[in-house]
Amino acid sequence: MQKEVSRAIKGTWILTIASLFSELLSAIYRIPLQNIVGDRGYFIYQQVYPIYGIFSVLALSGLPVVISKTFAQQETMAAKHNLLKKTFIILMLGCVVITGLLWMSSRYLAFLMGDPNLYPEVRVVALTFLLVPFEATLRGYFQSDLIMEPSAISQVSEQFFRIVIIIASAMMFGHGLLNVYQMGTLANSGAFIGGILAVAILVVRFLKTKQVDSMPQADKTINLEHGLALEVVLIVVFTGITIFYQFIDSFSTLRLLMHAGMALDQAEIQKGIFDRGQPLLQLGIVLSLSFVSTIMPQLKETNRLKQNKNTIQKMVRVCLWLSVAETAGLIALMPQINTMLFTDPSGSKTLSIYMLSILIVSFINLLVAVTSGDDEKNLHKLILFGMSLVTKIALNVILVPKFGIAGSAIATVLSECVILFGILTIYNFNREFLSLDKKFMKNLIKTGLIMAVVVKIVVKLLSTYLSMTRANSVLINIIAIPIGAYIYLKLSKRWHMLTKAEWEILPMGKYLTKFMKIED
Repeated sequence: MQKEVSRAIKGTWILTIASLFSELLSAIYRIPLQNIVGDRGYFIYQQVYPIYGIFSVLALSGLPVVISKTFAQQETMAAKHNLLKKTFIILMLGCVVITGLLWMSSRYLAFLMGDPNLYPEVRVVALTFLLVPFEATLRGYFQSDLIMEPSAISQVSEQFFRIVIIIASAMMFGHGLLNVYQMGTLANSGAFIGGILAVAILVVRFLKTKQVDSMPQADKTINLEHGLALEVVLIVVFTGITIFYQFIDSFSTLRLLMHAGMALDQAEIQKGIFDRGQPLLQLGIVLSLSFVSTIMPQLKETNRLKQNKNTIQKMVRVCLWLSVAETAGLIALMPQINTMLFTDPSGSKTLSIYMLSILIVSFINLLVAVTSGDDEKNLHKLILFGMSLVTKIALNVILVPKFGIAGSAIATVLSECVILFGILTIYNFNREFLSLDKKFMKNLIKTGLIMAVVVKIVVKLLSTYLSMTRANSVLINIIAIPIGAYIYLKLSKRWHMLTKAEWEILPMGKYLTKFMKIED
């Protein structure tokens, strides 16, 4: 059992580090992209990003998570390969239909987004869905055995080549070789090209593994849980929850800003500023998604935490502890983070509001993952998801004309709260199944607030002597981040927020426990 726990934790951090590295690349490339093409050019590229985001959810997180759990339930290798083949065929048929529909409706979708010239970008992103069957099934196959390396290597390689193409297209635009729409189309084609590389890596690894596992098995019977279809939908929509809100923003925010009297070019710039928050949000949420990716296969035949309960509870507590640190830190460091990444502090208040989504969505992901096998409640969760989307649309209509892009950020956070408090209500606010007692939650909130306040004071003091330039923002962040981390660690130790075993889940956890002198 201890060996399995150690393997699970190792698998979590392999995938987490790879995902963090990928998202770090995703955040970094947006800096030169936005710097070269400006906020309007950034908008042109980013406006169709939610469509790519849906592909990313299907290929990288949502489908692999639930597929890995289903694979883990199979009793023989023959059954596992039989399930792999049938899952691939079903996904391929569905994704061919999706690609065709997106291609044929691209002009209409571009019109709804507010700029008819975006249709070539919609078409090139549509092609990425043809890669979903390969990526989702193979990643799920490996992750079911807690083998995270293939997913990690393919994910980083895919992101790297995608970014190379994006930066190359931005540079070509900067030298006048492409107009802004051609730049956006070429940049978005990087997702398809990078995806092909990821598929190649996964297929090669699978063929090697299959040779090793090619023991003859008589029983090819596939074991499927009752309510599996609903669970698939549940995990996919919730792991990609932020993408659906961004999808709504792509079709509403620009038009609502223009309806409020803003000119098209200015509205596009404002939407581009709002989109600065997406890489920061993704970077924060990737932690919880990595924990969910490791938790799901361990649920296997039981979803009521009878097996592996201790391991899952540790991961839940550590994940929330990290999410609070990320959220509080990012809010406290605005507008310095914004200036450091995107040259100016425009929209910093909006981004601060938007960062609350990191904590809320991380909590939602954990709640959904550990209760995904509760067939009686899964339909209720999907209804909550639908209610939140309706809430987002309604709040956008009300708040964006009054408060601009800040209204969109508020609408997103409040819509996420509909789901969070809805799920907690369904389970009568019972924290026991997550091992989240009142003392832990109280100390977690206090620690985050104290750390944020101290960091904000440090930033304010430094800002009185340093002007708001990119170089100075980098310097302020270099000073403030270690101070914030030290305070968060010291308070966490003082209030015994994590056990020694939970501290050891963190990267270099054993060294950290020695440095912090953590005892049982």
